[in-house]
Amino acid sequence: MRSLRLCSIPAALTLAACGGAPTAGPPAPRAATTAEITPADLRTRISIFVADSMQGRRTGTPGNAKGNAYIASELTRLALKPAGDSGGYFQRVPLKRYQVDPAGATLRAGSGALSLWDYYPYQTEFRIPVRPVAGAPVVYIGGLADSSSWPARDGLRGRVVLFRSAAQGNNLGVPNLGSAGRLGLIAGIVVTNVDPLIATYQQVFRTPPLVVEAPLDVPPGVTQPRLIILPTASVPKLFGKPLDALRPGDSTAPLEGEVHFQARDLVATNVVAILEGSDPARRGQYVALGAHNDAIGIVEPVDHDSLRAYNSVIRPQGANDTPREPTVEEAARIRAIVDSMRKIRPPRLDSIVNGADDDGSGSMGLLEIAEAAAKGERRPARSLLFVWHTGEESGLQGSRWFTDHPTVPRDSIVAQVNIDMIARGGPSDEKLGGPGYVQAIGTRRLSTELGDLAEAVNRDGGFGLEFDYTYDADGHPDNFYCRSDHYMYARYGIPIAFFSTGGHRDYHQVTDEAQYLDFPKYATVTRFVEALTLRLADLEHRPVVDQPRPDPQAPCKQ
Repeated sequence: MRSLRLCSIPAALTLAACGGAPTAGPPAPRAATTAEITPADLRTRISIFVADSMQGRRTGTPGNAKGNAYIASELTRLALKPAGDSGGYFQRVPLKRYQVDPAGATLRAGSGALSLWDYYPYQTEFRIPVRPVAGAPVVYIGGLADSSSWPARDGLRGRVVLFRSAAQGNNLGVPNLGSAGRLGLIAGIVVTNVDPLIATYQQVFRTPPLVVEAPLDVPPGVTQPRLIILPTASVPKLFGKPLDALRPGDSTAPLEGEVHFQARDLVATNVVAILEGSDPARRGQYVALGAHNDAIGIVEPVDHDSLRAYNSVIRPQGANDTPREPTVEEAARIRAIVDSMRKIRPPRLDSIVNGADDDGSGSMGLLEIAEAAAKGERRPARSLLFVWHTGEESGLQGSRWFTDHPTVPRDSIVAQVNIDMIARGGPSDEKLGGPGYVQAIGTRRLSTELGDLAEAVNRDGGFGLEFDYTYDADGHPDNFYCRSDHYMYARYGIPIAFFSTGGHRDYHQVTDEAQYLDFPKYATVTRFVEALTLRLADLEHRPVVDQPRPDPQAPCKQ
């Protein structure tokens, strides 16, 4: 869930915060599922979809293809109408993976040298040529407090600038060099003094970015500067002295070496199906339901119990919290948790981010809703459009592709309901957590009626959910409204409702496994989403859009 994005980057340097076509058959279900949405059915589906054999379902990998094959096999069994490409369930999303070529990636300046991962080259736009840094000296310009003494426009021509950021959170704090025309002349920008951000997103920075291949009309001669993120400890490897000893204007010898990315095509797919409505007058309209079929994949091995103990004390929101060294008291608490686990089982290394909650819970909840609707006593008036999006974790590529290239008329989609991480939310996960805790995001941002309807369905159906709207506030720093697939629909003026039970210590960790899910609550949330979907599908009119529609091509702003 919630692809991570770094904020406050100039437009030319914007940072973006899996499903393959099936190559192998899915594992056989352990038990038959039923027409009802039950904890037992959800447990059966989760045990299949998030098994180690799926290898973390990273976008475009065989494991993700295997997970998508399971979804498609169930859709076939339920006789839902294929709505992907060429009469099948799969919609191909043209992705390329860009991986840094480690050969020659060492950057040298005189006697100093940086090997790859001593620095992190970051790039998401590969259609605009990047200026070479070979032959360019690195000049330290200080921080924002030094901006009055920054060299004039021509003084930085052909240089790489080293900037000391003071930003916090999900923010690089890149300086606005474009205001004085410098951005078009420099060879690159190196940002340092952001070690907490590097610690939080190190796995993101090391992971090859995935990019949708789409044409871009780039005027001749337009290029972009190279962007590099530099740990503070690496500064002396270039300058021969630590960051605190540098003064604006300090410079290195011209750089030797260059950063090159190698491109590889990936087979990645959305999975798309339709349950046709019963009313001939409304059958051509759709209520869309979405979840994402990808997860993080395989990472460096760690001891499962030690990581979970550390996160329980230091990172209660998992990857959303910055790692740090524990205090003496915290270290004792961590040891006590690990010791209690050692009485139950020996250490076990784990490297697969199974994504049980993120977003196995949403994906399998969608399958349960599809089965309940397909086997129900009556069909809803409007059709239901089920989309398991690819590439949510790597930048919402699948949902962007689907909404830009929908397999049904875009204006026939009357609303979209997105579910991501819906099987946790207890007191140990969220501060306000409990049996009915659910985060509701975006429900009234385009249609007040949709938000009111969600409240009414919860009340009338006796689901007992308690909606937390905290994360839906304008300008909320976590920016959740912009960080999952629903926004790709909302940007086209389609009313959306996004439901989640929130974050936890296992978010984007190898510990996100089925054993930590709350299956009774999971079933309740899934049944609520089904009820809301059916109410939307049976409305006599489309949900009224009474709020401003965004520009579909503009950056999302919560």
